[in-house]
Amino acid sequence: MSYIDLARFIIAIPFFTIASYQDWKDRLISPTIWFILGFIAFGLDIYQFPTLAGIIALIPSVILFYEWFFEWEGREKYIQYSLWAIAFGVFAYSIFVGAPSSLMVMFILVALFRGLHSIKILRGRADARALMSVAILQPLYPSFFGLPLFIPPYLNIIELTFPFAFLVLLYAAIASVLFIISLSIRNAARGDFGFPEMFIGYRMPIEEVDKKHVWLMERIEDGEHVLYVHPDSHTREDIEKLKKIGRERVWVQPKIPFIIFITAGLIAAYLLGNFI
Repeated sequence: MSYIDLARFIIAIPFFTIASYQDWKDRLISPTIWFILGFIAFGLDIYQFPTLAGIIALIPSVILFYEWFFEWEGREKYIQYSLWAIAFGVFAYSIFVGAPSSLMVMFILVALFRGLHSIKILRGRADARALMSVAILQPLYPSFFGLPLFIPPYLNIIELTFPFAFLVLLYAAIASVLFIISLSIRNAARGDFGFPEMFIGYRMPIEEVDKKHVWLMERIEDGEHVLYVHPDSHTREDIEKLKKIGRERVWVQPKIPFIIFITAGLIAAYLLGNFI
């Protein structure tokens, strides 16, 4: 049993719960949450890997993680590029000094999640920071009080090829699929059928649309009634046009922050483990 993994679990859950609540309530997560969690996570990593090689290997992740909290503009971009160069240079040096491979993977994950955000696969910066925080917090698979339930064979290989942060992301994807299934069951029970809208949204009174955290999926365009599968905005005019044709209940898509699914994935990863 590893008490440090238990500490990581106990520390992580409140931070992710608060972040989920903030994003659900205000659609904004304070960067301070990830700043503090990162600081604690790096401290635990130093405790677990106290050698000089281990500390050197942590430096690139520290740079790439905390540099992102600053907004670099104009000539300041040179500072950012210089920090990137230092990070990748120290990473290369860490390989030659025999640093722990798990810390090498940590840096790769931090860079990967930043890259996925830059190409819009991870759309929210907070979501990317959340996954970066997971990679920093748990560089190895956890083990505490008989948890997680599933521990894969050849764990040393799995930790390098499918690290814990990927496991959290996998469970987050499963949670999102379960949410879609629950939506379809709810709609079917209410008699609200339609493909694909019954799997990605639900119907509600048109008067309540602007009172809820939802995107309107229906529009009137060029006199035609159309459905938006991936809505990202709507106006009061869109609602008024639908009222004019007699729409009293409309399809909407809930604005469910992905951080909620990440939090569910984090808890599942700690408790269930890797069943693959």
